[in-house]
Amino acid sequence: MRDELLYAHILLALAVAVIAVIIIRQKNKSPLTKNLSILGAVVSWISVLPAGLLYLNFYPATKTLILSNAWPWAHEVIMETKEHWGLLVPVFATVAAWLVLTGKEKESKKWWTLVLVMVVLIGIFGRLVKLGALA
Repeated sequence: MRDELLYAHILLALAVAVIAVIIIRQKNKSPLTKNLSILGAVVSWISVLPAGLLYLNFYPATKTLILSNAWPWAHEVIMETKEHWGLLVPVFATVAAWLVLTGKEKESKKWWTLVLVMVVLIGIFGRLVKLGALA
């Protein structure tokens, strides 16, 4: 079950990143942008579900493993940052979608860029935490 939740979370986050890239590259006033924005916001909120289940069911063991290895800072700094940023992604995606729906597509692209950057950095941080668990 842990692996299925982990892969679901990663795939949903990847979908948010792909949606953000498509929206950023769209011309303003594209009819596709509104639908993609709604989809991006919804998928970002759905991605919180497997993350939350992972956190509730498997986090204590993972935290203990990371803290007991050579890189305890991987948890204390990177994991904590990753967790908090992960909670902001759906909020930012919702703001970006709202801006699209209210006709402010140009402004929304800045928010979608922020979502994309955060998702990419969270993925990198996740890899660093994994390396910390193996160190």
